[in-house]
Amino acid sequence: MLIEAEWALWGVPPGSKDAHDVLSCSRGRIGRSGFSALVDRYARVTPRKLPQVTIARAGADEGAHLFLAVQKWSGAFDGLGRGIAVTHCFCVPYAQAVFGPVSYEGLYQALDGQAVPSDGGPLVVAPPELDADAVAEAVGQTAMGAAALLLTGERVCVVEGGGASLLDRLRFLDTVAALLPYGFRTKLIASTWAPSAAEHRSRLFFAEHPSENAFNIVWRREVSVPESHDVAHRYYKLLTDRKKNGLAELIARFSRETEQRKFSAETLAAVLPAAESAAEPSPTSIDDLLIACADSIEDGRAGLLPGHLARLDTLRGSAAVNGSVRRRRNIVSDRRLLTPSAALVPAVQEHLYDLVLSVAYGPELTVDGLDQILKDVNPISARLLAALARMPAADSTVTLRLAGRLDPHQSATALTLLSVEELVAAGEREPVDPPVVRLVCSELAARWADPGRRTGIGAALRGRGRLMAAVERLDEADADGQFEKYLVLLVIDYGPSLDPEKVREAFTSHAEVLSVPLLAALALLCDVPARRLLPQLVFHELLGQGGITSKTFEKFQTEHDTPEPHPSRARATRPQESGTDPSLLSRLGFTYRKRV
Repeated sequence: MLIEAEWALWGVPPGSKDAHDVLSCSRGRIGRSGFSALVDRYARVTPRKLPQVTIARAGADEGAHLFLAVQKWSGAFDGLGRGIAVTHCFCVPYAQAVFGPVSYEGLYQALDGQAVPSDGGPLVVAPPELDADAVAEAVGQTAMGAAALLLTGERVCVVEGGGASLLDRLRFLDTVAALLPYGFRTKLIASTWAPSAAEHRSRLFFAEHPSENAFNIVWRREVSVPESHDVAHRYYKLLTDRKKNGLAELIARFSRETEQRKFSAETLAAVLPAAESAAEPSPTSIDDLLIACADSIEDGRAGLLPGHLARLDTLRGSAAVNGSVRRRRNIVSDRRLLTPSAALVPAVQEHLYDLVLSVAYGPELTVDGLDQILKDVNPISARLLAALARMPAADSTVTLRLAGRLDPHQSATALTLLSVEELVAAGEREPVDPPVVRLVCSELAARWADPGRRTGIGAALRGRGRLMAAVERLDEADADGQFEKYLVLLVIDYGPSLDPEKVREAFTSHAEVLSVPLLAALALLCDVPARRLLPQLVFHELLGQGGITSKTFEKFQTEHDTPEPHPSRARATRPQESGTDPSLLSRLGFTYRKRV
């Protein structure tokens, strides 16, 4: 799993007497002023003993980030000869952190000491995921007591931990946080060392001396949780009981509860019943996981969703994906899993769509599957359309149906992937799909208008009467619309002007789908000799449809053939020259020139 972290370096330049400030930072949402405000709020005071780490929050809701401040000596001195402490700051989007999820220690190990990009880009790292078994193994009485005391809403100070290493103290903070639902990390401020004499905002911290207005506990000593704090006392007992059996399962369960939470009386009181219910078996089948996803959204516990999705992602690549597709689709439809939810951040919503579509409609999106989704979800959201576009398409018809619903940029990208042959084949598909046929005609016209993309279009269309037949059944009440589409296809196939040879070929190729709009398009493209030939071809076709044999027609044509008009007379009575509509052909990339 990769995450992108914005970064900043806060301190003073070597030899300077200036005040501390942001020395450099990444381009991004937080920016120089944002990092300066975060340091001022959470890590302004420099402890005497370094390095130290403070974890806090930045932003909220969809913009929530985990803030990591690593304070260490730089090895340089300021203008007064004092050692310079610098603070390396990192902001990780919470929406990315939950997909491990990642631990504090994992973030620290992945980010600390990394060379920052010279172009101001974000740091891209792959922190290890939170290991529930390893955390459970490290849990001691002090950590369980600290987690229980946090449920009182009060701060917790750990004393006599000065001899522990930075990693030991950071791992302790991580362990305590892991004994609470992961969503509390968006509000938990914790520090490996907080100056006793200075005010700070940390809720969980190490200090040299006991702190006022906080529960003070001793490093690696058993904690006494007052019975007067009933929820905290009962939770401490539950944790000590689970230490013998089932603590790893509780930590894993809480790691999946990523919905952002405040340290309010209501949310803190809900931790105990959540821990008590964690003994319930987790869903193991794809069907059960789909139901669990829907339940977590409907019950307002969207924080459970990433965990369900992680297991769903694991199962979709195994034999477990084999099962009743109809049953899964019914679950998706009945529980509205493809309907947008205001409770989900965009990244989680998109991940949900990708996995649900994969297990219920994959591995390839078919026409039937797309039809079912369009029937069940109305209106369809832009995010769901984007997820559908990310799926492999079973055939070009699926791509075209989606392209007609995407925004212009996405549609153009999707259509670029289709060959001319695939476009024509989709337009010919039975039963006729009007939006697809319209899009095929439009895309063929657009490609023909670009000289660099014309290659192969005419050859692909030649003799494809079924596409003409599809146009015939398209907008049957709109003869003008049919005429324009026929004109587009004929021009692409034969060029902007039909001589007798071309008109005979075009007429013969499309005789089975002759209609007034098609005849009008043929007539408009005919040159003078071809225009004289076209009525004869039509007449011949009508006689043939009436049962007149070719032999009889030849006799009739020999006896009643009309002589060619005298050239001078022809000029005098010549009708208005034929030719294609200038505005239409100009849109197709042709230069209209009146024939003389």
